[in-house]
Amino acid sequence: MDRLADGDRAAFAPLFAALYPRAIAVARRRLDDAHAEDAAQRTMTALFARAVEFTPGRPVLPWFYAIAANETHGVARKIRLAERREAPASSAALVPADGDPESALASAETRALVREAVAALDPLSAAAIEADLAGEPRAGPRSPALRKRVSRAYARLRSALGGLDRADVLDGAPARGAEERVLDGTEGGS
Repeated sequence: MDRLADGDRAAFAPLFAALYPRAIAVARRRLDDAHAEDAAQRTMTALFARAVEFTPGRPVLPWFYAIAANETHGVARKIRLAERREAPASSAALVPADGDPESALASAETRALVREAVAALDPLSAAAIEADLAGEPRAGPRSPALRKRVSRAYARLRSALGGLDRADVLDGAPARGAEERVLDGTEGGS
């Protein structure tokens, strides 16, 4: 690793041969075989890209395993997000039509519940949730601080709603975008 950190690209082949099986082993603890291969390849790519950050003389394996764990976690997160996106589409047929009185009642109850829970939050959390649900455009990428504020706000809202997450709240209302209209004040109701 010292040679690679010093810019010797020929050192990558023996390093790859020694570390790739370990990258596969780390990834297989958390992912299926196909995704483990992807995570292992991403680990080796990140290792090569970040070789200049390695301090010669330091132990290689702890540094390598940190990269492998981060890349495996990233692949697992992408899989979870993809599954969440597919789940509402597959369960859409189970939601009653908008004209159904039962779904209209459920929608009104959900809007009232969300409105009460958001109103009970501190002002920063309420504003973060309202902005996120309204889909307000932001200039540039979301900063880590903003993402964390929104994450914590949803955690507080989840706690107030008794364990529901944003997807549950949004999927619970049959009318598309009803929560956004409730939170920005354009929706009537209770």
